[in-house]
Amino acid sequence: MLIIICGLPGSGKTTAAKMISKHYSAVHLSSDIIRKQNLQKPQYSDEEKEKVYTEMAEQVEKNLKNGKNVVADATFYKAKQRDRFLALAEKAGTKGFVVICSLPESEIRKRIGKREKGPSDADFEVYLKLKKEFEPIAGRYLEINVWGKHNILEKISEFIGE
Repeated sequence: MLIIICGLPGSGKTTAAKMISKHYSAVHLSSDIIRKQNLQKPQYSDEEKEKVYTEMAEQVEKNLKNGKNVVADATFYKAKQRDRFLALAEKAGTKGFVVICSLPESEIRKRIGKREKGPSDADFEVYLKLKKEFEPIAGRYLEINVWGKHNILEKISEFIGE
């Protein structure tokens, strides 16, 4: 099974992804960590983003082929990125799900402002840029809000048909 966790910077993707991957004994792949491992000073250029998504796709494919559940944690702001990863799940003969994390912009601004040194370098400027570029999600998806952490796993289980 592949669960794609998408959303804007500061929306709680990593918080949700960690919780979900632990619950489902899944491999958690984070674009923030992959970016840090591959790029010294990320500029969030289109070329850099493509490099990160390509590396993540390779890791997703490898883990799915080995029969592991995977949680892929990235903005996935382009429809083609989400479609590419869903195709990997289909190719591996497993199900793929899209979950979008959302929070009010005022809360996202606070969360980004409070970030300590961590894997994500995305500041509020990056958030605003990606907000403009975020393409609508087609097909079936689940929207979650990390403020309601207590029922995220319940919503996910219901969504994936457990």
